[in-house]
Amino acid sequence: MEKVDKHISELLYEHDCVIVPDLGGFVTNYAPAKIHPVQHTFIAPSKNIVFNKNLKNNDGLLANHIVTAENTNYPEAIKFITRFVDTTNAELKKGVKVKLDEVGTLFLDVERNIQFEPATTNYLLQSFGLASFQSPAIKRDNIGKRIEKEFKDRGAIPAEKKKLNVKRLITLAIAIPFVFGIIWIPLKTDLLKNISYSNLNPFASKVSHVKNATPKVSATLPVKKKDTVVIPGLTKNNTTQQSQVSNAVAPVKADSTAVEKSSGVNLDFKFHVVAGCFAIENNATKFVAFLQQQNIDAAIIGKNNKDLFVVSCGNYATYTEANREIANLRKQLPNVWLYKK
Repeated sequence: MEKVDKHISELLYEHDCVIVPDLGGFVTNYAPAKIHPVQHTFIAPSKNIVFNKNLKNNDGLLANHIVTAENTNYPEAIKFITRFVDTTNAELKKGVKVKLDEVGTLFLDVERNIQFEPATTNYLLQSFGLASFQSPAIKRDNIGKRIEKEFKDRGAIPAEKKKLNVKRLITLAIAIPFVFGIIWIPLKTDLLKNISYSNLNPFASKVSHVKNATPKVSATLPVKKKDTVVIPGLTKNNTTQQSQVSNAVAPVKADSTAVEKSSGVNLDFKFHVVAGCFAIENNATKFVAFLQQQNIDAAIIGKNNKDLFVVSCGNYATYTEANREIANLRKQLPNVWLYKK
């Protein structure tokens, strides 16, 4: 029959505690990986073994393992363990150190108490095959040496680069006052006050205004992808925003029917769904005609505080009704917005 210490060693791989009846228990505790600060040794995670002399009650673990391993019965395994314990206690009383293979060494101290010195065996299965190794310490230069090395390794700047930097400075010295003048002169003079930015639109047609004449659609609306119109001060929160009006999917054909400024629009209602604002009344009239061809009830409801003609495609008494209509109209006109008079 094999020695008891071999069976104890086999059980420690799978169990955290192995009790030898009437002798004590061998308990394992998990120890994380460590680095020795002086020797620079890396130690893998392991199980530390300690001996507890107070764990003497038989839990059956060691005896059942012996029964399975030695193909014997339980009473014979108990007798085998008892003989091992008696022999170990006798040796300890004589002052002899009892060595358990791969487990550790038992001995008595000066006060006749059992002490245990564990072996170097690592019983943590996750660390199987991981041996300790030593790595030399990493030597790092202090900040002073690193700065000195950086400047020492840096080469001299070529003369051509120095000349190039001077040229850049001269160019900047000339350009900065020029740019400043372009920005400052219009702001401090009346140069920009009399300019109508809507006249800069190359697609807008020029119209001669005749008193008491009703504006009519007399030309085909040019096709272009998007006309960005600035509409300040017309949103509910009185904030400035831009509405990008999709001007055409197909050109608007000439129509002999005059478009009234407020046809079909109740100006007493507070909420309007605005499709766009125009500086030129003729452009607003053409846009109304285009919307009416799309089966959208549109009309010019007047001017805003920026003197722009406001094109409405719906007016409502309540905010809820107007907001519901905006959700429907945005399928055709993605940039419509709500205006409260």
